[in-house]
Amino acid sequence: MLTPLLLVAALQVSAPAPQAPAQPARTGQPSAPAANQAMPGTQPTPADKPLQGTEAPGSPPPAVEAAQPTPRPDPAKLPIETQFARYDANGDGALDKAEYGSWLVALRTAKDADFKPETPEAKAWIDRSFIGADTNRDDKISREEWVRFLTPITG
Repeated sequence: MLTPLLLVAALQVSAPAPQAPAQPARTGQPSAPAANQAMPGTQPTPADKPLQGTEAPGSPPPAVEAAQPTPRPDPAKLPIETQFARYDANGDGALDKAEYGSWLVALRTAKDADFKPETPEAKAWIDRSFIGADTNRDDKISREEWVRFLTPITG
């Protein structure tokens, strides 16, 4: 009698734990995969590793690097054609007074951060410069006038 009891006890210790019975699939519906199995063609995700883009509850959000503004190049260091094209906002091949003023203000503020273009002195400076560059007095500055204005007189 002792032998059968020992045999039963040995089988209980070495036998694998019984699996929970699977629920039968309803007619016409596929059975759901087990919680620890991946769908065919996918990789299982470890339960202890959060999915990308998700955070654990109560954890601080991931650090976001502060967006640094892209520094604008110094207009005085750009080639003449590049400068002209940049400030010819309407693309008509000439700088009107507002476009020319934008260029002068950009040049001045690149060297002097305290420059205030809205002051009467600044407006008068822009006006005098525009008149000096507009040699044919048509209230716009062509590329040729502009290059001539920027070219130093030698001799």
